[in-house]
Amino acid sequence: MAGTGTLDGKVVLVTGAASGIGYALTTALVDRGARVVILDRTDPGQLARQDRVAVVCGDVTDPDANRGAVTVAEERFGGLDAFVGNAGVHDGGRTLLDLELDELAELIDRVLAVNVRGYLLGARAAATAVAQRHGCMVFTLSDAAFRASGVGSGVVYTTSKHAGVGVVRALAAQLAPDVRVNAVAPGGVLTNLRAVEPGRTETRELFTSPAAVEQQVRSVNPLRTMLTPEQLVGHYLYLLSSESVGLTGHILRPDGGLEVS
Repeated sequence: MAGTGTLDGKVVLVTGAASGIGYALTTALVDRGARVVILDRTDPGQLARQDRVAVVCGDVTDPDANRGAVTVAEERFGGLDAFVGNAGVHDGGRTLLDLELDELAELIDRVLAVNVRGYLLGARAAATAVAQRHGCMVFTLSDAAFRASGVGSGVVYTTSKHAGVGVVRALAAQLAPDVRVNAVAPGGVLTNLRAVEPGRTETRELFTSPAAVEQQVRSVNPLRTMLTPEQLVGHYLYLLSSESVGLTGHILRPDGGLEVS
């Protein structure tokens, strides 16, 4: 599925690439000859020392950080072929009635800021440069973009991922014919995804019992699968490559068959 040769020399901006899916994707892109700009609040460690990687330390909710990442792509690598909106946060699985009004208001502001605002700001910052190269955008969604009862998904996170479907469809329509816009919506994936805590500035690690989460995820999908970030990478590489030239507004769903369950 992965467009191996077609990514050689391409320039890709990936948000949230210090860990998880973004880290695995950046590693795969570099292995295939691409050059990558990372926008993340956290140091990506070893990736930062790769010749074909540039790191911008910043927050995806900040217009200047997004603008700066695109500028780095243009000044260091000569342009931008693709934007991958991947940075995200979770709501800790809280339902509507778990939350007091003030807590709900805080979660809405903080989760949607990253999962929706961050995607739109990144897309806007990248749009002109990507269009100049007739490139593409790929966003990370979730099974929570289609289901209201996903494993561990709370009301605010589910809302944000449903909104992400709107982002993909609206941008696919508005940026055509110069830019293709697609997404990957995996089922449960064990990453370093962080959850917002009402009343606390810092976030917490979402998956504190990985074995229990894995068992739960496997139990609800027909294929009994739980993919790793590395296993998901091929879907992104396909959408980033010329092999997916006929696709826009499309969302790949590597979720073990939840749609038919």
